[in-house]
This record gives sequence, C-alpha cells and structure tokens, in this order.
Amino acid sequence: MSSSFFTLDELGLRSDEDSQSICLCAEDDDDRGSLSVFEINDLATLAELQPLWSDLLHKTLRPAFCQTWEWLQLYWTHFGERQRLRVFCVERNGDTIGLTVLIEQQTHGRRELTLPNVGVEMLWPLGVNPYWSWLAVGNQLQTELTRKHSLDLRGLPDPQDRTLVALNAAGLSVRSQSWTSTSLLRLDGDFADLWSRVAPPLRNVVELGEQRLATLGPTNFVRFRPQTTSHTHPQFPDELYQDCLTIALNDEQQLARADSVLNAPERHQFLRDLLPWAWQHAAADLCLLLVGSRPVAFRFHTLVRGHLRTVWTGVDAEFRQLPLATLLLHRTLRDSAQRGDVELDLGPTHADVARDWNGTQLPLRHIVAGAGSTCSPTPCGSDDSHCAPNLPSHKGLGY
Repeated sequence: MSSSFFTLDELGLRSDEDSQSICLCAEDDDDRGSLSVFEINDLATLAELQPLWSDLLHKTLRPAFCQTWEWLQLYWTHFGERQRLRVFCVERNGDTIGLTVLIEQQTHGRRELTLPNVGVEMLWPLGVNPYWSWLAVGNQLQTELTRKHSLDLRGLPDPQDRTLVALNAAGLSVRSQSWTSTSLLRLDGDFADLWSRVAPPLRNVVELGEQRLATLGPTNFVRFRPQTTSHTHPQFPDELYQDCLTIALNDEQQLARADSVLNAPERHQFLRDLLPWAWQHAAADLCLLLVGSRPVAFRFHTLVRGHLRTVWTGVDAEFRQLPLATLLLHRTLRDSAQRGDVELDLGPTHADVARDWNGTQLPLRHIVAGAGSTCSPTPCGSDDSHCAPNLPSHKGLGY
C-alpha cells in the first residue's frame, strides 16, 4: 500500500469539532477585498490578545499544545534572542478569523520567514480555515519576498493544497515538495472495536509479547496526566524526566542516529523544559511501562482537548528482544479509549505503523515562497530546529 494512503473524508479530517461545521472550501468565495491584516512584533503586545488566541485555538481543527500561547512563551525563551517575531492577525468582514505566527531569521545569507518549530513541534496557524490566513499573509509579504527574503514552511500539513492555493492566489512564486508524513490514530468508539480492526499480525505480536513480558515478573502501566484548577498548578516530579532519560540513554542504537534529540543540545534542552512546562499547564501526558519497579519504556505526549501529540518515546535496549514500544502503545490506546481521548498523533513514523493500527497518514509538505527560492532536497535543513527528533524505526520504536 502506498505510504500516502488516507481516509477521514480524504483528510478533511473529521474531529470532535465537527459540530461546528468547519468549512475547508472557503476559497470558493474568494472575496479577498474583505481581508485585513495587522502585524505584532513583540510578546508583550501579543500577551494582551490571549483571549482572542484561546478563541481561535478552540476553533482550530486538530489543536496541539505547540499552537498555544504557553508553548510560544517557552519557545521564545530558548530561541527568541536571534529571531524577530512577526505575528499576523487576519480579519475578514470585521471578525478575526486567523492568527499566524512567523519568525524571521538570517539563514545562508538571506532573511527567512518560517513557522516556529522545534523538531516535530510546530506552531501551525490558528483558525477555522488556514486558507484565508495564508492568502492575507501572502498579500502582506508579497513585496518583501525577494531573492534574499523567503517564506520557508517545512513539515506543514496541507493535504488539500489549501496553503499552496492561497499563496499562489496572493501572486507569490511558490515551490512545493513532499517532506514526510505523520500517522494519526482515531480513538472514537470503544477499544474493543478499535482492536478488532487492527492488522491480525499486530494482534499476534501484542498477545505473544504480553506473554513473554509476563515471564519477567509483575508489570505495570502507569499514566500521568496532571490536572489544574483556578487555584492550583500541578508540580512536576523531576524523577519522571530522569526515568525517561535513563531509558533513552540506554539505547545506544538510537543515540548513534544523527537525528537523535539527545545529540542536539538546543533541542534536548527545549525538550527538558517542555515536559514540566506542559505539566504545569495541564497539557502533559506521560505513559510508562514498568517491569517490577523499573521503567522500561515511555511515551510523552502533549494534550489539548483529547488530541494527543507524540513528542518523545523510548524503550530500554536491554529488553530489545521484546516489542516494548508496541506493547506500550497498545496499553496507551486502551487507556485513552476509556478516558474518551479523540486522537493520537504518532508523529513522522513508518507507513506500516498507521496501516497496521488502521490509522491514517497525513502528508506533510515543504513549501517555499519567494522569487528564486528552492526547496531543500532532504527533510532536515542545516538548522537543528528544523530536523525531526529521534524518528522511531519500524523495527525498533516503530509502534
């Protein structure tokens, strides 16, 4: 089967927000004259728009923690010194319909505009329909994008070419190529129904793997999902990060990979701070598989309204004879179904993973706009912040 298979209304992507009747075809009514844009260049001014930001995030299809104001604050703490903030608020017919955060930086002798990103974490535009945001941003940037000033969007979900259509409609010179893809597992219905639809070989792997795991002694699945109230914020226990780090450092095969997050100091430090930061804002989800009292595999996700996004995973190489990653994902999905979660984004992994779990692959694109601009030939540029961190292999961390 092709690695670009997809369903969910051909990646219009049904969601728990379907009741809002989200329209993905607004470009058919291309009244660009009603669009207006204002630009913000500092966090202090942007902070005053937090209620608006929250409202737009609520309307965004498949929201993620990396689209939140809180995530941008952490990002700016780590990377803001050498970048210029450019936030475009788009109004249509008097209503604010979108917000696009771009950062401007010097790259290879030219000025580059891109979306804030660290590995697979990317602050995609907010709003019901990104088409209007990209059309307005394209119109705003049209005179800027010259041979030494480009808009470079790497790892952008654009399954129906809405971004391409919008930037072309703004009169920009646009180039696009495949980047990678992300695998989505929907969790509607009960777990028994989901489990009945996965590939039979995968069911056998899980059943035999659980039997082999049981021979090592008592096992346990532990999930941490902190909650917050108006009066309290959950405190992150640092030993949990140390448990994950110990597991990750014990996998020499993964550490040897150039794209390992632990081999990139800037990304590793961001990840080190992201877990407690998301924990404090009740957006962290950490799953551990233990043999006795020893953690042997983990999954760290961020969470917004039942949408889980995989940030970091690891398995202890001492137990490489067991399909630990598969067993942990199985337990995670079963628990998520009981909690009423909506979707788990596995990140850029192999097509077989999505297919075996009866999931969906969402293609990601590399889009460059600006005269004379070209796309990079590989999905990792020279800037570490653009590279996908520690992508799991199908035979190792694959599930």
